[in-house]
Amino acid sequence: MPFKNITGKQEDAFVSSLRAGQYNLLLGAGFSMDSRNKKGILPSGDTLLGELADATSARKSSLQRLYQLLTPPLVQKLITNRFVDAQPGPTAKLMASFVWRRVFTWNVDDVIENVYDNEQALQRAIPKHFNDVYTDPLNLEELFVIHLHGFVGQPEKGYVFSRDQYVNQTTKINPWMTVLTQRMLSEPMIIAGSTLDEPDLDYYLALRTGESARDDRGPSILVEVDDPIATMLCERHGLLHFVGYSNDFFEYCKSVIPNPPTPAELIPLATRQLLPVGVSKSTAMSFNADFELVPGVTKPSTNSRFMYGHVPNWGDLEANRDIARPLVSDVIVDIEKRLADPIHCARVLILSEISGAGKSTVLRRVAFELAKHGIKTLMCSALSRIANTTADVIDLVDGPVVVVIDNLAEQVTALPDLLDRLEKPDVIFVCAERSYRMNYIKQVLAGHKFDFIGQLPMSIPQARRLIERYADAGAIGDHTVVKRKDEFARRVQDDPIALACCRILNDFRPLDRIVDSMTADASKPALERYLAASLAQHCFYGGIRYEILIAAFGAVGATAQFEVNYPLPLDYYDDARQFVIPENAILSDKILVRYSTRDPDLTLSTFIKLANELAPWVNRETIIARAPEPRLSGRLFDFDSVVSKFLGHDAEKFYEHVKPAWEWNSRYWEQVALLNLARYQTSSDHKTAMEYLDDAVTRARHAVAVEHHPFPLTTLGKVLLSEMLARDVNRKMSFDEAFERLSEAISIEERRHRVAAQPYSLIFNGVINYLQAGGDLTHQQRGRLNDIMAKAESKLASELEIHQLAANVRLAL
Repeated sequence: MPFKNITGKQEDAFVSSLRAGQYNLLLGAGFSMDSRNKKGILPSGDTLLGELADATSARKSSLQRLYQLLTPPLVQKLITNRFVDAQPGPTAKLMASFVWRRVFTWNVDDVIENVYDNEQALQRAIPKHFNDVYTDPLNLEELFVIHLHGFVGQPEKGYVFSRDQYVNQTTKINPWMTVLTQRMLSEPMIIAGSTLDEPDLDYYLALRTGESARDDRGPSILVEVDDPIATMLCERHGLLHFVGYSNDFFEYCKSVIPNPPTPAELIPLATRQLLPVGVSKSTAMSFNADFELVPGVTKPSTNSRFMYGHVPNWGDLEANRDIARPLVSDVIVDIEKRLADPIHCARVLILSEISGAGKSTVLRRVAFELAKHGIKTLMCSALSRIANTTADVIDLVDGPVVVVIDNLAEQVTALPDLLDRLEKPDVIFVCAERSYRMNYIKQVLAGHKFDFIGQLPMSIPQARRLIERYADAGAIGDHTVVKRKDEFARRVQDDPIALACCRILNDFRPLDRIVDSMTADASKPALERYLAASLAQHCFYGGIRYEILIAAFGAVGATAQFEVNYPLPLDYYDDARQFVIPENAILSDKILVRYSTRDPDLTLSTFIKLANELAPWVNRETIIARAPEPRLSGRLFDFDSVVSKFLGHDAEKFYEHVKPAWEWNSRYWEQVALLNLARYQTSSDHKTAMEYLDDAVTRARHAVAVEHHPFPLTTLGKVLLSEMLARDVNRKMSFDEAFERLSEAISIEERRHRVAAQPYSLIFNGVINYLQAGGDLTHQQRGRLNDIMAKAESKLASELEIHQLAANVRLAL
């Protein structure tokens, strides 16, 4: 056995994760030592050290010090030319026969890129330099090869061999290095070809311990000869030790999986059968990442967390663990009617209800029943990105299609474009969202028709059936409840169903007492992780990536916190177990609100740690790609909806603490502007209020300077219209600039074939207020305003409030 001290369970987990393409690689020079180019075998670190010493006439000290002596021509000769155009050796060819999540490498050579440069390659290698902005592959068809010390294919971007250069990279926020450190905490990682003397290995392993390592996926592995240092590192950081060299390890992989699957073969069979012939591998992988084909038949679940607050899986629904809700049959009948006559009906149905009302369960029950009826039903999660090719794929599917989108706010920005692209008429979107996010959804969907569907009140018979479900499961501790079901049913009749379930499990105690009991029994690290996961899910329903949570709030006791009976239990949002949420959302929201007043310092610390740990994952590319982290951070920074609600007077401290990591971001400055606008509006001292207003205008203008985008333009317009109404200001100057900025926001959205209601609402209200204050529009402004009103009437057909505002503008003119 080439492993030291591996158990049968660990070996099974290794094989399973390897087959599923879940492993990351971190490769050193030993990986490339059987590859060659026209200058011969690629050198080891020690050989390269000798070559640099001879070229510089210096004594052999360290690679980093000798590199500092190289002139640009010598860098070209001894580094770039020495490692470029490498012919992959046996080790690289073996490695490329498996599917990998991503590859990090200390090597500057192009061995990996070249081994994947053929039509038969399982994945498409995409090189990334350590100075490139962080992005994440869309699916397993893409293999990111991250060169942590530079790359001969991009020599103009530089190498990192000197200590000074390396320290410069590790002391500033370098996203690739930071993300690797976070991923090293918990993701399956294989370290091979290392000398164990790389200056940054300790940096990457620093936070990883045996406790942070997860036992629900493949073990992380160090490939190294039998050596006391290797043994020590494995014990300290929770790694398995494979005794041997890189080639030995990949030969072993081939022996346990002789015929590894391709990325396309990892797509579930049912989804592959759904996709039409001719859909490209990349498009198929993206579609599979975004949608789950709902099964019409599945095995009933035997062990479920549904009754403790988790969203039901298909097996739970097959086992009828939920209670019957009348709305389900109503929605199914409505959908079938719309599919029969799709031309004359709205294609989007929205269930809007309070948190904990049972929206997710009802939506999944609807999806499951539709699939049983033979209708192709696709489930979209909060983590989905909805690629541009989605409409093309759905158009090619035979027969009616229903797309189910829970937590619509997470996907609503992609929905208008998808609706516009679709040519297939018999496609219905069934969505659900918390009622407090409806204003946002209405703004984004302003140019499209949609209908609301029903409500989810709980009747006494439903409450009684709920109690019976828990009684049948043996989950009721007080025997009197079973004897007096009607009495206890009346106690929870007015509660949202999620709260009712929580009270049933806790002997019908009031929610406040349940919260006090749970928080009193939890350790401080567990409480911090729970608050962070609660805040993350409040902002983005998919929650927070496991490694980000652990990097920010520690791993002590984390594994136990995923057990049902833990005082503050956590769960995974997704089947891949990558994103963490609190087990019961309605409890977590209550606890979050409680601690915002009970311990404001802890709440502020949670905001700051979460924002700073998210920072390396967010940049303009990941924002455009709609990755989970930008969506989470975007709402985390929202002053009006989140920051002011939970931080109150500490809001300024939050923005100030995270400024170094976020000042590049226009949304950061927008929210600081709105913070100052709120202070202006609540200040009783005129002089102080005007200082806040000046700050608000300055920050909003800076947001536009950072990014000329409709969002900061709209925010600037909003702030300027408030300034217009203030005393002792040039009203015309403020109005003219606001009118220009809002008009520009509308024009940019139009060029992008999008429409947002907010700039229309602001400009119409602004015009009315300006005219009532004695202002007068120029001829050019009147002409532009007429154009905007015409667009509002044609593109915002469902926005009655906007239409009324436009009518009021005409009266004011």
